[in-house]
Amino acid sequence: MMCWSVIQRKPDTGYKNKLRVESRIFLVSVAVFLCSKLLPQELCPADSATIIPSPVEPVSTANIRLSYNPGIRHRNSTLIAPFAAEDKKTLQFLDSLKARASKTLVTRKLYDIIVTSPASSPAKYPGSSGENVFTDVSGKIIRNVQIKKLEVFGTSINLPDHHDPNGLERFLNKTHVNTNEFIIRKNLLFSAGDTVSALKLSDNERIIRQLPYIDDARIIPVYVSDEEVDIVVVTKDVYSLGAEVNLRGIKKGSLSLFEKNIFGMGHEFGITVPHDAELPDSPGFGVKYLINNISRTFINTNLFYFNGLGERTYGFDISRSFVSSFTKYAGGISFRHMHTSEDLDTLVNPEPLKYNVQDYWLARSFLLDKQSVTRLVIGARYYNNNVFDHPFILPDSYHSLQKYKIFLGSLSISSRKYYKSNLVYGYGHTEDIPTGGLINITAGREMSEFKNRYYTGINISLARSISKLGYISATTGFASFHNNGKTEQGFLLLRTKYISRLISLGNYRVRNFLYTDYSRGFDRYSNEYLSFNYEHGFSGFRNDSISGNQRLSLSLESVIFSPFSFYGFKFAFFGFADFGFLSGSNQVITTGHNLSSLGVGVRIGNDNLVFKTFQIRLGYFPGPPDHSRINYLLISGEARLKPDNFEPAQPSIIQYR
Repeated sequence: MMCWSVIQRKPDTGYKNKLRVESRIFLVSVAVFLCSKLLPQELCPADSATIIPSPVEPVSTANIRLSYNPGIRHRNSTLIAPFAAEDKKTLQFLDSLKARASKTLVTRKLYDIIVTSPASSPAKYPGSSGENVFTDVSGKIIRNVQIKKLEVFGTSINLPDHHDPNGLERFLNKTHVNTNEFIIRKNLLFSAGDTVSALKLSDNERIIRQLPYIDDARIIPVYVSDEEVDIVVVTKDVYSLGAEVNLRGIKKGSLSLFEKNIFGMGHEFGITVPHDAELPDSPGFGVKYLINNISRTFINTNLFYFNGLGERTYGFDISRSFVSSFTKYAGGISFRHMHTSEDLDTLVNPEPLKYNVQDYWLARSFLLDKQSVTRLVIGARYYNNNVFDHPFILPDSYHSLQKYKIFLGSLSISSRKYYKSNLVYGYGHTEDIPTGGLINITAGREMSEFKNRYYTGINISLARSISKLGYISATTGFASFHNNGKTEQGFLLLRTKYISRLISLGNYRVRNFLYTDYSRGFDRYSNEYLSFNYEHGFSGFRNDSISGNQRLSLSLESVIFSPFSFYGFKFAFFGFADFGFLSGSNQVITTGHNLSSLGVGVRIGNDNLVFKTFQIRLGYFPGPPDHSRINYLLISGEARLKPDNFEPAQPSIIQYR
């Protein structure tokens, strides 16, 4: 949390100290005189004094020194606290002095004698809504919009003027092309001459942070007058070139290379080369190309192709989500063609499987209340699973292999705000944590090669941040198809999540996580069942002989974030305990199979890179079921988790897994 404070200096009685103070007063006077007489009345694009967020009491400058104190927090602050209106004149003076002094070497050195800015400390837990940061400037006119781009390595989003890379970091910075300024401007929801909207600025800061080639971002308002402000957008890239190796033994694995920001244009290109000695056409080859935000429409386009390992597929996806609270329309068009084979786990020889999938959807959002960000969203979707050839299947099996069309409509009410935090799923960069709720009702009609039937489903999600307790969220869902008065492929879901406050333990930080999941299927198809899997904490476990239609799982994890860093790589140590029960739909949940696991591990991540988090996990499964296959030691790359955002999207069927 960045916060500025004024530290009172004790009067010096000695001649040398007195002379030093008088000299500083003289130098300050000279600096002010030079700035006011010789420099133009405009802000320097590289100005970082605009980050000052907390009140500075007017005191005599003869015996004080300005100091950046990360330990002091404004009671309503998040990562960047709002400007106090009563101190606006003082802040304008400091901003103006810093901006003008930075124009020449002499005046810049004079300013550096007076003002210092150590690094800030991270926020400990979600504090206040992100839009509160911009409340004081709401309604003012935007005079100018400035973009400040930081290097990937050796810079800090909290101190934009601080740049201290080592030799390796300087080399890596030279091999990376920073995002072009017009790409950043293309993702802005505002421009010069607009009236400031606190909600729009908050949304926009989050939108920029969520771009795949951006590590972190800040939007900083700078007072120009009582009616006008300048907006400074500070962005910090990730090192966008990456690779991934996935080995599953000597005979099976894959290699991927990707660039998520080609020439700073925000385009993504990637290739994948998998191999499997037991499959034909090995190794395979896949390629994809992604364009983000075409012509400032926030429409993304994804093209992909893959051939090998007995499979050939290609297609495209064009889509636009509800990128901000003010977005009225969202939609998408996608197409995918597949040519492969399927053995249904029972056939001696796999049989051909050919199909293409066409998916069209459109949704309209109505902003009902800006204060609570409450929206009403109406959506429609047409999905065509056009299967040309498949093995013989029964009507009540292998739904994904059937030829069918489905029309869906949905009605959603969403109320959502975001809080800024860090050290939740990441290693220090700003994370946007959603709170609020979502109620979604979906209904539709399916027409397949075997039968026609109807679908209904409801999904409710709630989340809240409690300052003295932590973050709590809950989701419940119920869905089923209906055919001649009977239910088919029904599903009941109950999930909860708890994330504790960030606990200080010396220089270490500790956060605890608790997840519960209850899933129950009823009248499912013959090949559909639940199992113990990695999504519910049971990584390294496999047993194909046990399954059920009812599952209860409980996962606890305690994460210790280490203060140590090695070339930007940060370490998080964790301990975990997982418990699960699996049974039939009509059984008491505890009478079926049960499984538990305990263990420790370490995750190594670097927010400056696009690589997955490297994880070493050592687990123990006491008393596992018969015929279980267990890997006690797992070394893997883990995708970075993100919290559920309660965002209304295309009408869809609740997934059973």
